[in-house]
Amino acid sequence: MIEYILIAIAVVLFISVIIIDFYCSSYFKKNEESYELLLSEYIGLNFDIDIMTNYAVFFGSLVYYQKIIWFGRLYKGVKMKYTIDRYVQKEAYQFEQSLPENKIQWILKLHCLYKIQAYITVLWLVMCGVLYILVHNQ
Repeated sequence: MIEYILIAIAVVLFISVIIIDFYCSSYFKKNEESYELLLSEYIGLNFDIDIMTNYAVFFGSLVYYQKIIWFGRLYKGVKMKYTIDRYVQKEAYQFEQSLPENKIQWILKLHCLYKIQAYITVLWLVMCGVLYILVHNQ
């Protein structure tokens, strides 16, 4: 009986991950023009950018998270290294933190949604692991 409950929970979690992913993808697409403007302005100021954000443009919806995380971390003031010897310029943080709410809020919301998706995915994996142990120990 417990197996059926766990299977139901695992299915709901899996479907939730898919729904969140579709929502995040459409939300990013809705704001893609804002992202492109922000990225071009940021690069135009010659600020450091990580390789993943720089090349994420070639991978479509698979890496939307990588496209936004750089700017989210700058906004939050997370200290990041650009190279082994050097941190990202302070001016890059100041630029990002001085953005008007309408330019950054959607990125922060999307980042939060991706974190929720990651937590649900981990919970789903744990649930599947518990199910596997229960089924194979009978």
